[in-house]
Amino acid sequence: MQSHYWLLPVFSALALLACQAPQRRYMHLEGQAQGTTFHITYADPQGRDFSASVDSLFRVIDRSMSLWDSTSIIRRLNRNEADVPLDEHFVAVFERSQQLAQATEGVFDITVGPLVRAWGFSYKKGLPPPDSAQVDSLRRIVGYSKVRIVNGQLQKDDPRIELDMNAIAQGYTVDLISDFLKKQGIEHYLIEVGGEVRTAGVNERGEAWRIGIDKPTPDPADTQKRPLQTVVPLSGKAMATSGSYRKFIERDGKKFSHAIDPRTGYPVSHQLLSVTVVADDCTTADAYATAFLVMGLDKALPIAQRAGLQLYAIYADEKGELKTYEHLAAKAQ
Repeated sequence: MQSHYWLLPVFSALALLACQAPQRRYMHLEGQAQGTTFHITYADPQGRDFSASVDSLFRVIDRSMSLWDSTSIIRRLNRNEADVPLDEHFVAVFERSQQLAQATEGVFDITVGPLVRAWGFSYKKGLPPPDSAQVDSLRRIVGYSKVRIVNGQLQKDDPRIELDMNAIAQGYTVDLISDFLKKQGIEHYLIEVGGEVRTAGVNERGEAWRIGIDKPTPDPADTQKRPLQTVVPLSGKAMATSGSYRKFIERDGKKFSHAIDPRTGYPVSHQLLSVTVVADDCTTADAYATAFLVMGLDKALPIAQRAGLQLYAIYADEKGELKTYEHLAAKAQ
């Protein structure tokens, strides 16, 4: 979940380039979508241009889960419109979100939207930070067990409950594009949308794709200087990163992390700066990266072990020095 504010109208500025590799022709798509950038590389002997199809997939997800589109399904549900039809993508993300909420002991929670907005990390920005009374009030309408889908309709225990799928929908978008490429017979590809990545096969050099993880920098506002902490070889897997060192707000001299703990209603304050998760699909990696950043490394590790996930963490020790920790995935039991 590298980019939190991802749900913006899609722009159709796509660039198509082609280069040659032995026995493979690699195509490159890039542009802007969902409030961020995307880069897609795939090997296709026919040299087909999938830019129109990819653009269409971005639009489908925006119409379903965009908080920036006032006509999207999620915005209509948040307004409590009657008989809102749910598309297959919304249902898939909702059901997976509920499963991951249970797996993370409620840390991953798509009903956290009112708290996210109250702290100024949503489409309504610049609001003053909430006081304790406001946080306590909002916590009463937050909780994944308070929403469900019954007979194709979303049911809420309280009409004030709002959904926010930002922490999983971008990963789902990557998986959707991956499924599309597979159906076209594409065996080698890299899909990256706002830092969320899924790969298959090999790159132009016939090697596993190499994905960099940003090193936390003293000046997170300086996006021009982004040194890498490490490079991860990736093939047939997905990867997502969630970090608190670039996404924060500062009010009255205090920094507030964008990672909100739905159980307390407050931004996290531990020393974990960045979490990268490698999983079989990007939906899973995206959600777990968000949850692990919220819960901290000690609580994340046993969950990562149970889920068979690879985890790469960057944290600050007692002296403020950067440290890293890597947990290699084992077979899930």
